[in-house]
Amino acid sequence: MKTRSSTYWDRRAQQRMAEYHRDANTTIRTVTRGYQMAQEDIQSEIDKIFKTFSKDMDPKRARRFLNQKIPNPLLKLAKKWYPRVKNDQIKRWLLARMNAPAYRARISRLQALKEHIALQGKVIADVELTASRSGYLKTIRKSYYRSIFDLQRGIGIGFNFARIPVGDIEAILLNPWSGTHFSRRVWSNTEYLADQVSDVVTSGFMSGLSSAKMAQKLADIMQTGLFAASRLIRTETTYMSNAGEMAAYREAGVDQYQFMATLDSRTSEQCRKHDLKVYNVSEAKPGVNLPPLHAWCRSTTRGWFGEEAIAGMQRRARDPQTGKTMLVPANVNYEDWYKRYVLAA
Repeated sequence: MKTRSSTYWDRRAQQRMAEYHRDANTTIRTVTRGYQMAQEDIQSEIDKIFKTFSKDMDPKRARRFLNQKIPNPLLKLAKKWYPRVKNDQIKRWLLARMNAPAYRARISRLQALKEHIALQGKVIADVELTASRSGYLKTIRKSYYRSIFDLQRGIGIGFNFARIPVGDIEAILLNPWSGTHFSRRVWSNTEYLADQVSDVVTSGFMSGLSSAKMAQKLADIMQTGLFAASRLIRTETTYMSNAGEMAAYREAGVDQYQFMATLDSRTSEQCRKHDLKVYNVSEAKPGVNLPPLHAWCRSTTRGWFGEEAIAGMQRRARDPQTGKTMLVPANVNYEDWYKRYVLAA
């Protein structure tokens, strides 16, 4: 049976990866809004302190003011956020704060501000973890079914295949392929962000920094944090999609894949070295011979198979009642294919 040209397989592999990253744009927009809201909230707290004085305060007055004891305002804030957050670990963090005796005692304004910043760091983490997990699950499923769709349309036969098992999805999602799971990176990145903001705000008040300069420093730190979040989402999207495609290759009986780098001025040396090389699906290892090989990696793969694999697909495409091979029209679109072969299966 005649299959599509090499150009078809190359083009579809690149188009799939581009689509996964378009989906990632939605995740990044959600996370960006989370950072913006946290920045606005922290800036509001800073402005309240500055408004206590007619002009920018001098260091001595700042120290005196920030050391004043006040009723802890964070208990009410923690109670406000507790039902809103979705991540279990962050819920436990908030619960521990609410139950801590220190949260019911009087604390200094400075400590209250630091606690407020720490809480906003956790709110950002919750937004990022929730949005990214949802996006990654979508990417894993889409990469699996999109790859099988392209295989069927490329060879023209509708071979039988199983839905991607929940266990396989979880295994991909929970794999710390880079040495550290993405959730741990989100946690550490947002903790570092909160520490940086706290340091800048504290030192800014103590050194007599103007409100405008402090606002700029806060904006710079938040922008750096958002950059790190975007980098993580892009890199993990490349991992999730390639892992999902490996699952599709295994299901289709495709034993090998070809590494495909996105060749342009931004292509890394690592990816150039692997470009067009063929590897066994059973030996695929993210970060080694399977993308991503580095942060921001955009490389992908295409199935590499011969007549033996196609013969296997043909056998699986035979109607058990008629003995005829089920065909997939070359012009079928993904939505119609998905309804017939996935939803109706």
